[in-house]
Amino acid sequence: MRAAHAAGARQRPLEAGRGLLAAASRYALLAESILEDIRKGRYAVGSMLPTEAALCEQFGVSRHTVREALRKLGDMGLVSRHQGVGTRVKARQGSARFVQSIDKLSDLFAYIEDTRLAIASRHDISATPARQGLLRCAPGQRWRMLEVLRFRAAAAEPMVVSEIYIPRAHAAVEREMKDLHVPIYTLIERRYGERIAEVQQEIDACAIQAGKARLLQVRAGSAGLSVTRHYLGDNDKLLLVSASLYPAGRFTCSMRLRASARAPGDGVDMNATTSRKET
Repeated sequence: MRAAHAAGARQRPLEAGRGLLAAASRYALLAESILEDIRKGRYAVGSMLPTEAALCEQFGVSRHTVREALRKLGDMGLVSRHQGVGTRVKARQGSARFVQSIDKLSDLFAYIEDTRLAIASRHDISATPARQGLLRCAPGQRWRMLEVLRFRAAAAEPMVVSEIYIPRAHAAVEREMKDLHVPIYTLIERRYGERIAEVQQEIDACAIQAGKARLLQVRAGSAGLSVTRHYLGDNDKLLLVSASLYPAGRFTCSMRLRASARAPGDGVDMNATTSRKET
């Protein structure tokens, strides 16, 4: 049975939430509002949500905003959408997986606002031949290396372990990293007047080695996702390097590719849209 929505009902304002989906975008706020209604039992498991048109009227938002909100709830395993039927509630609680959607560089790190950081270890290191490829520098160059864990707000298991490499000239940003809720690169930008002009990212499947497995609370040799990022400033100056490891089942990253304008017969040129799902 579809949840009732009285015609002409007063619109419900979208308010910034504090939960998993807390964000500034309207579709995230709408998803948060529907999520709260599901948790409170307004929409029972097995029932149908109001139609897209009804949600547009109820919250005063566009159909695109409604669809994006429902897509996010679907990514969390809370609802299922069926063409010609509608959207059915599947569960009252989302999965433990972190899902985030990305449309611009800042969105790549929006999930940080809803996580907490713990520093597992910190070291001064010199670039060895084994690390030259990662750090893209001459042997012997000095770096500050931090091994950090990120947790969802109330979670006991970390969603990711990262090795953060900061050039010694910028190492003072470490003092600002306690309870950090902004990307580390923004500290470098703010403190030293640098500007991140480009982020180069490499993603690879891997088996999690014993040391990282202990930190992530998973079995050694289990599947993981390795994400390496190089943060470049003006004139390709390397300002920061991160090497992150995500265990299976705790993080999802989605990307939409849209065809750019082209003449008939031309090859398809795809523009990538950055979006994240909840690491």
